[in-house]
Amino acid sequence: MNQQEYSTLRSEVLAWVQALAHAGWLSRDDLEPFAGQDDTSPGTLFDGSVHRPLVIGFFGGTGVGKSSLLNRLAGAAIARVSVERPTSREVSLYAHESVRLDRFPAGLPLERVRLAHHHNDALRRLVWVDMPDIDSAETANRDLALRWLPHIDLLIYVVSPERYRDDCGWRMLMEQRGTHAWTFVMNQWDHGDPMQIQDFLGLLKNGGFAEPYLFRTQCASDDGAPAVADDFAALESLIEELADKHLVDQIDAQALAYRARQLQTCLGAVRSRLEQRPAWEALRARWEAQWEGVTAEIEGGLAWVTERAAAEFLAGRLKSLNPPEPAAGRDAPPVNAVWDPWAQQRWEDTLAALAVDADDRRLPRQPLQQALAPLSAGAFATVAKRVEERLRGALSRPGNRLQRVLYRLCWMLALLLPLAASGWVTFNVVTFYYRSSTEHLGYLGIDFAVHSALLIILAWLLPYLLYRALKPSTERAALRGIRAGLEVGLAEIGAGVSQSLDHLGRRSELLSDTASEWLKSCENPTDDKAFEDSRIARLLAKR
Repeated sequence: MNQQEYSTLRSEVLAWVQALAHAGWLSRDDLEPFAGQDDTSPGTLFDGSVHRPLVIGFFGGTGVGKSSLLNRLAGAAIARVSVERPTSREVSLYAHESVRLDRFPAGLPLERVRLAHHHNDALRRLVWVDMPDIDSAETANRDLALRWLPHIDLLIYVVSPERYRDDCGWRMLMEQRGTHAWTFVMNQWDHGDPMQIQDFLGLLKNGGFAEPYLFRTQCASDDGAPAVADDFAALESLIEELADKHLVDQIDAQALAYRARQLQTCLGAVRSRLEQRPAWEALRARWEAQWEGVTAEIEGGLAWVTERAAAEFLAGRLKSLNPPEPAAGRDAPPVNAVWDPWAQQRWEDTLAALAVDADDRRLPRQPLQQALAPLSAGAFATVAKRVEERLRGALSRPGNRLQRVLYRLCWMLALLLPLAASGWVTFNVVTFYYRSSTEHLGYLGIDFAVHSALLIILAWLLPYLLYRALKPSTERAALRGIRAGLEVGLAEIGAGVSQSLDHLGRRSELLSDTASEWLKSCENPTDDKAFEDSRIARLLAKR
């Protein structure tokens, strides 16, 4: 992975996480680590067609002698050294006249940059950056120093025997230690003690620098000869070695690898935040168990409402159970003959409890609210539609199947049995009439007439009474249809919430998989063997 590939990858990842934050899947806290990500490198200051110089920055607190050290390294008084130096408000760049520095990234306050050129060919491969003091009383000065850090290859952290334990400087060192190559200088060594060197080395080793470069220097403001022996020659030699192109490339590659690992860390946190499928499944199971009890509660609470709706519908006072169109500007959702305001409020309270449960499980609220909003407002329409369907179905086929079969059978018997009895009586009348005419017998008597009439009446009356008794009740059919529709409607809106939770869980899993794909794109940006050079290893902090 080169710098251009990393910049493209970082831009795409940043756009992706920002879109997730806009959709509510991530919070501002999740985005904060990405705000510290930067694809800036020292190479952006130079024309990539030529070998660029090594950019060296001086990092340290007030009064430690950074400018004096720079002047001694440059062999000339190129940095201002005065009583005003501790409150310097600008960044000073010193480069050879052949080096062009005209590609400053957007956003840098160029009005606070001082650029000077020199003619020393021995320093052609170096660019010196003198930055404001990191412990400046003015926050703007510290911010300016931090904004320039990504443009620097080698940071020379300058301390003094009195101030090498400075909290502000040490804190910034720990924050920035993995982004650059570092070397350390204890200036004003004529006031130092060997014990301080050992103590400072111990601090650096605890901070991740296994074998750091630590030099003792004595740089007077007048650029005179040092009063005591120091390590200045060793520091000059190290800088000359690091200015070699191969080592510059290694430092560049290390900085790129560190930024890629930082991006991986941020993406890993995002993936962990999005790996919530089990939590969504648990929330759905909790909802289904809770909704079962709420359903029974709503059905019980609407018992008298359903009876009234059935009676009004049969009486013709209700032409339909579907809700009317909501009036313009109406805030509350419309209600109908079955789904009254109490039921709507109970439904909304249950959804609110679900949102609270989701918050307790650290699930994103915005996607949940967006998924539940149409369900919350559409419950009354869903229930009314199902109630109307079941009501009309129940009225078209009242009673149960056995009742309807017996009812039709009794209706047929009420017609056929009297006809059969009448036929039997007629047959007997004709038979006796024939026998009486041929055998000179008497006619049928009163008893036969009475019994025949009773037989015909009973043949009709018994099935007719059963027919009336088995006739399905329209009122009961309407009530049964309304209650069945209510039960189906409640099950449907509850299932809608379950489906939404399942969809959110699957969406969370897909986003987590996407984060994993981004993580793979950040893997192995450089070969660790590139940093086997002992000089480079000593400049880098282990993480």
